[in-house]
Amino acid sequence: MVKRALFLVLLAACKLTDTLDVTLGDPVVQVQAVIDPTRNAQFVIVERAQSGAATTPITGASVTFTDLDPRGCSRPVVALADLGTGTYRIGNWCPLAAGDRVALRLVTPDGVVVTGTTRIPGIRDVDLRAGATSARLPPARLSMDRTRDTVIVAADLSQTHAIQIEAVRTTTGEDATLRFVSDTLSLNIPGDLVDPFDERTVFRAGCYYQLTVAALDTNYWDFSRSITNPLTGQGFINHLSGGIGVFGSVVPLTYELRVTAPQMDPREGVYRLTGRVGGVPVDVTWDVYRDALSATRIRAFVDGHWGSDSVRTSANGSFTGDLFRGTIFSGATTPAPSGAPSPAYTLIGTRAAPGTAFPVAVRLAMPTPPAADTVMAVQVTGPAGP
Repeated sequence: MVKRALFLVLLAACKLTDTLDVTLGDPVVQVQAVIDPTRNAQFVIVERAQSGAATTPITGASVTFTDLDPRGCSRPVVALADLGTGTYRIGNWCPLAAGDRVALRLVTPDGVVVTGTTRIPGIRDVDLRAGATSARLPPARLSMDRTRDTVIVAADLSQTHAIQIEAVRTTTGEDATLRFVSDTLSLNIPGDLVDPFDERTVFRAGCYYQLTVAALDTNYWDFSRSITNPLTGQGFINHLSGGIGVFGSVVPLTYELRVTAPQMDPREGVYRLTGRVGGVPVDVTWDVYRDALSATRIRAFVDGHWGSDSVRTSANGSFTGDLFRGTIFSGATTPAPSGAPSPAYTLIGTRAAPGTAFPVAVRLAMPTPPAADTVMAVQVTGPAGP
């Protein structure tokens, strides 16, 4: 959940026709670290930033954490390991609870000292609703129809007043489709939201999402909502001494969200795929939905068994007439299929009438040349029935 900051130099007022000679500013130590007490490992990224030049990693620094409220902690002061890329790491450490304070002290090889303190936020309760489903604390699964339902979030926090909402496809390798921070703890998020910049639906039917509600400490909240703007004079809110960046903390709660929509196209519906891929038996269903903004793009829930592994993920694909092309990944909630050297598969087939089996070529993206198998598919249900 850590993001890189962009620090701009304020320029003196000048005519638009003036020629500017921009010189390098003074170098500064830039720190990025957000503690998540629900994770086993914590990281600190240390770089040297200079206006007009690319940032460079700082190695060889001394980086320590101190638990200022060490209840039941045998090592309140720990040194983080230097991974050699400007990244520093500590594994299992003190158990941290809401209200605990953690101090950072960083000394670079050239003697620059950077310090900061964060107070761990807490979540007392969350009331999360999506369509007819609801949940409080995870683990929990919710489902909504993106054309008519709304995600409703109401959070009860401690030691903070800010939350972050994030939705990420469980398919491997995708960025968050939704991410924002707010100091309003009761929020309604329409299911039919469209991102006007990327021209895509935020929630896509046929996809599983990891929906996260996170409590943010003051440092991360200020970091997320501020930026140095040379036109308005708005300043970046910095809580570090001796450097710039963020040393904050978050406490996330993550749920599964299943997004559907009415299936109107005759090619939409549930397909069953059976056969063997890479020598292991495959028996999965694809619940296919057309994208709301495209006549060809589709998404599909993929559920069933791949060898001895249980599959619960979502896939991307397209229809050109009845020619189907799709890609399936082993998702974050699903172990990679047994014997699969790569998580990505490409499937190509020409759809037959509902109830009639047709062949689908399954091609493993790697190794090269890719291995290929064929499974049989049949459309089990659709808008007009089988």
